Amino acid sequence: MTLGIILYLAVIVGIGVLQRHRVQSLEDFALAGRSLSGPMLLGPLFATFIGGATVVGWTGSFYVLGVDWWFSGLGALLGIAAAAFFLARRFREAEQFTVPDMLGLRYGNPARVLGSVLIIFGDIAVIAVQVIAMTGTLVAFTDLTRPVAMLLSVVSFTLISLFGGMRGVALTDALQAGFILVGLSLGAWFVVAGGGGVGGSGALRGGEGIAAGVRDLLAVLPPELLRPLGTSTALEVAGFAVAAFGITAVSQSIIFSRVFSARDPDTARRALFWLIPAAFIGYFLVSVLGMGGRALLGEGIAASDVFAVTVGSLMPPVAGGILIAVVVSAIVTSSNSILLSASVNLTRDLVQPLAGPARSNRSMMRVGQWAVGVFALAALLVAWVMPDIVTAVVFAYTMYSAGLLVPLYAGYLWRGASPAGGVAGILGGGGTALGWYLAGSPFGVPAMLPAVAVSAILLWGASVLLPPPPADPGHASGGGGRGQSVVP
Repeated sequence: MTLGIILYLAVIVGIGVLQRHRVQSLEDFALAGRSLSGPMLLGPLFATFIGGATVVGWTGSFYVLGVDWWFSGLGALLGIAAAAFFLARRFREAEQFTVPDMLGLRYGNPARVLGSVLIIFGDIAVIAVQVIAMTGTLVAFTDLTRPVAMLLSVVSFTLISLFGGMRGVALTDALQAGFILVGLSLGAWFVVAGGGGVGGSGALRGGEGIAAGVRDLLAVLPPELLRPLGTSTALEVAGFAVAAFGITAVSQSIIFSRVFSARDPDTARRALFWLIPAAFIGYFLVSVLGMGGRALLGEGIAASDVFAVTVGSLMPPVAGGILIAVVVSAIVTSSNSILLSASVNLTRDLVQPLAGPARSNRSMMRVGQWAVGVFALAALLVAWVMPDIVTAVVFAYTMYSAGLLVPLYAGYLWRGASPAGGVAGILGGGGTALGWYLAGSPFGVPAMLPAVAVSAILLWGASVLLPPPPADPGHASGGGGRGQSVVP
């Protein structure tokens, strides 16, 4: 298995690196020259969306919470729909590079800088978590030591982003999307139809067919796992849904980097619409793994270990090996997209405005490549010295979502949103999320709920109560735009 996974990674990295000759400018590096077709968008969207956190983390969540975890899935699917309905066409027509670009067009440079800083810190934190997840997977299922596995993890997704840019990321992610879908389908099939007698309950008996397998699974699952609000309170599931919605609806690395890379606005919008059923299928297969594992293995397994135990106990070696490769594939697809997103934010939103028009497009591409290496090293160091802070670093992603969700959508759906309101909404949302988290989530309320409420109140209040700034003829086009107004 060790050799197989290393060869698989070598092939994927090689395909991505071979795209380097097509990367000649910042637009090539960041957005694949704005040339991606529908299939080349949908594949990477699916592969990144059903990433390592979904395959491993959500398997454990469905094992523990049952159908209540579908509220997170519902929130994520609604987040895709919001991006498709409200922003995809506007964002692609604006000919920009990043989400902070769009904040800058609407609210000015302070909002752009704040948004970029939030995204960069959030992305580095999540890359560190991906390094930890992939390292744990490789150590558990191969003969690699932890340092070697960690180094292999970082190198594999860094090289694709470093040399291939978005072209390399899109091509490798599109190839891996099919592999992820086939692997998850195979794993779900073995759990339902082929897991009888292994491990826990022995409820399924091989050869009885899919229908009988499903009936037996449902018969032995604890009733509360099949009942909405059976394992969680209404407030908790609301938190699941709002957090998933917020992270998805403003995600540059998963959603909007693809929107900006589409060959035209209609292609961008259609790809997001097609992602909704594709993501639902991915979530469904993961729910079968998690809830099927609970039926067959019983309770008492730590959520973080459910996927590994399910693969090791319920599947033959070949099927288990494919699913491990799926996890590795999913982590690579998520990580290289997030790493590229952070590097483009630094280059486009922080360095390029200071460098001015004198700096060539190619020199900015080199800055982005250097940023890939620096951010990968930063994530590696975080993962190496602080592997026990996963919850804290993942929260950084939630904080940036809480800060950007209301200002981003309000800015393009409400003409009255002002630059002062946008900045207040960003600071209020992110700051409230951080304060609520540090206070230990008072009253059991998830941080995302008060953060979104405060962000909305501050954006509205500052926009209505504070006087508007002096008219700026260049504000509608912003930095790097084409002069058209993107405010509805």
